[in-house]
Amino acid sequence: MPHSRTTRLAVRLLLVSAVVLGTAPPAAAAPGPPTALPAYAPTDEFRWSVQPSSPKGPNGRNEFAYELNPQEKITDWVGVSNLTREPLTVNLYATDAFTASDGGFALLTADQPPTGVGGWVTLPKKSYTVPAGKRADIPFELAVPPNATPGDHIGGLIASVNTEERQGDGQTLNVERRVAARIYLRVTGPLTPAALITAVDVDYANPPLSFGGDMTVTYRIANDGNVRFSGKARVQVTGPFGVRVANSELIDIPELLPDSELRLTQRLPGVFPAGPLTTTVTVNPQDASGPLPSMSRDVTVWALPWPLVATLLVAVSGLLVWWLRRRRWHRLVAASDFDGPPATVRPVVS
Repeated sequence: MPHSRTTRLAVRLLLVSAVVLGTAPPAAAAPGPPTALPAYAPTDEFRWSVQPSSPKGPNGRNEFAYELNPQEKITDWVGVSNLTREPLTVNLYATDAFTASDGGFALLTADQPPTGVGGWVTLPKKSYTVPAGKRADIPFELAVPPNATPGDHIGGLIASVNTEERQGDGQTLNVERRVAARIYLRVTGPLTPAALITAVDVDYANPPLSFGGDMTVTYRIANDGNVRFSGKARVQVTGPFGVRVANSELIDIPELLPDSELRLTQRLPGVFPAGPLTTTVTVNPQDASGPLPSMSRDVTVWALPWPLVATLLVAVSGLLVWWLRRRRWHRLVAASDFDGPPATVRPVVS
């Protein structure tokens, strides 16, 4: 499976999107002849593209997508187009993909060795020079090892250019510019899709002179299975007796690759502090075959409406003062009746 998310440092890429399944063309031993390309912008210093191809050029695919068995091999072609007016030398290599913490599709950096599908790709050589305004169609082999685990293995074929850039402080920085085409490989065998909500954190700002504060809900969704998925999520806040206090719109979950985790944040303004506030995150994942079982996770925080509490305290205090004064008045009246003039005793004559 792809790498552990805790060791990945990614350089974000310009990537081709959409999945189109296709069969590989026949094998070839050398790159095809450079092919003329349409007009390009002469002002761009570095411009090149990477796309699935064939010995005769691109064949309508936007991604490399395969379903193979363990120990199966396939030969395919990648097209690298030089969109500048000068010859361009690129480094060509494959690597593994993962989902970045913000949901973006990312690939391992050049100094991180791939252990998944990126390591199963073999190219004739590492560097290619493409003439100005031309395209080179280059063969490669993808060999699935016998111990490959079933499920999705995602990577990318990268064409990169290394340059040196001088910073404002006079230091020189080595920069690798990369363009890639995605590789989606599904190894046959049992598929076990598994989505998890691993954490929900709630931060609620409850101003003392307000009847509503802003709530920030941060939650994490992990792919613990062997199939990539996307889906929808919703955040809902309820108060006592299940009364709904706040509700988010449907939230898109970007594609989450196996062994990856996604961190999402939702802000809910003006949440009434109704006492115990229960925040529920619900996730409805789905993969290529359809919806997966939904899941939810709750977190409860306490928040009191301080202006209302203060008003009630003032009202209760007023009632208490009134009751005490009334009680004192009744006592004074009772005491006054008790201390009145003594009764006259008349003798009884018989």
